[in-house]
Amino acid sequence: IYLEACLPSVVGQSYKNIEVIVVDNASTDGSVEYVEQNFHTVKVVRNSDNVGFAEGNNVGIRASSGEYVVVLNNDTEVDENWISSFVKVAEEHPDAGMLACKILSYYDRKQIDCVGHLIYPDGLSRGRGRGEMDEGQYDEVEEVAFPSGCAALYRREMLDQIGLFDKDFFIYVEDSDLGIRGRLAGWECLCVPDAVVYHKYSATMGGYSSKKAIMIERNRIWFVVKNFPSTMVVSSFYYAFIRYLFQT
Repeated sequence: IYLEACLPSVVGQSYKNIEVIVVDNASTDGSVEYVEQNFHTVKVVRNSDNVGFAEGNNVGIRASSGEYVVVLNNDTEVDENWISSFVKVAEEHPDAGMLACKILSYYDRKQIDCVGHLIYPDGLSRGRGRGEMDEGQYDEVEEVAFPSGCAALYRREMLDQIGLFDKDFFIYVEDSDLGIRGRLAGWECLCVPDAVVYHKYSATMGGYSSKKAIMIERNRIWFVVKNFPSTMVVSSFYYAFIRYLFQT
């Protein structure tokens, strides 16, 4: 149960004015029982079916009431000042509708998982700094395209304006879609390096598989068609072709 590392770090935050909601997508690993037995202040929302990452997050967001919404994967552990660092920057930057954080590898805590996402011409997002060693090169609050859905803060005012995650993506690329919709609506996204998360990359969904690759590519195309201007839709297929060549 990944929650055994994740949830204690969340409820132990130095910032106390939070509500913690666990959304269960019809799991069978005892996660719900673990939460109910050990964390009586945590609200559990059970879905009767696996509604996917996107709609699962939406269920939690609808059940929440705060000015800020923070989403977090279960295969993570967070620094005790994670939320306080987020809130400090959110209060200082009212035009920021989204905040990314410094996500490091759970297993090698000097290796960067990502510090915000960047968008490429083929429509895929890539983690900024992924695979680099953390030597302070990303230790300034600065603009990025949008946050990783693994761990992010969203301002509720922005979500009320643009809507929640698009459930049609089910899983993968839904954070890119939400992020780009926020940017197109005029909201900024900043990366907060003092908000630190340790991530077991792809632990929940597993590593490479043909099914995962197909899902990502399907959602990338939908993301491009949905959000890019027509000229960029056409050019995205050229850049995707170049990427395929280098991947083979």
